[in-house]
Amino acid sequence: MHAVLITFHSSVPAEDLAEPFTAYAEQMRSVHGLVAKTWIRDGETLGGFHVFSTKADADRYLGSEMVAGLTSNEAFEDFTISRYDVLDGLSSITGTPTKALAAAV
Repeated sequence: MHAVLITFHSSVPAEDLAEPFTAYAEQMRSVHGLVAKTWIRDGETLGGFHVFSTKADADRYLGSEMVAGLTSNEAFEDFTISRYDVLDGLSSITGTPTKALAAAV
């Protein structure tokens, strides 16, 4: 698996972002290879921790119209995109997103 952490800043009030972020979340359900996305916020810092089945799936998402629309949105600035290989063996001990999702069903 491959992980991507995307963070950015926005001074837009959280209540004004609820509707567009919900629409984005719905659209993410169809992203090929997306295992899970955890949405994060700390004050004006927003973003998400994404886990993909493969690095190629992450590459496809990062090159997509969705990400282009996000990074070109004037309401957001100071983007940071970090990429990580997932240590599958250790993650299987502590719990992977796939395992957690399967247990919740």
